[in-house]
Amino acid sequence: MGYEALITINCERYSKKITDFILLLDKLNWKIHNDKGSVEYLPVGDNDAFAWQSEKLSIKEVFDIINQKQENNELVGIDLLYKGTECGMSLLARNTNDIMLDLDIERKILPDKTTDFAWYFQNIIVPLRANGCIIDQMTFKEYI
Repeated sequence: MGYEALITINCERYSKKITDFILLLDKLNWKIHNDKGSVEYLPVGDNDAFAWQSEKLSIKEVFDIINQKQENNELVGIDLLYKGTECGMSLLARNTNDIMLDLDIERKILPDKTTDFAWYFQNIIVPLRANGCIIDQMTFKEYI
């Protein structure tokens, strides 16, 4: 049995810019660069084809791409990895009122193989709130 898990967040009152949300996640140990120094992201003009790219880019280059995609109302996609672990997630969003965090990279699981949502709550939601991110809505979902 395969599981898919995701968290959706509305934090529009914190900021309307996806880059501000990513900067806060970075402060909370969620990094955009993998151990090889590359960033995995959806390029400008992807048109929902999900043609993920992997490149060595500076944070400024990544944020320029994200800002352009958001201005064009394109789906922003970027992988984030939790520092010191193999655990990660794919952030997908057009704006900050509907951010989807797909828990698809070395998902933290319980002995029965279901998602350890408590770990994600403690490492995403609690620190976001502690750092001033107003979350108006959040949903945790798991599909088998």
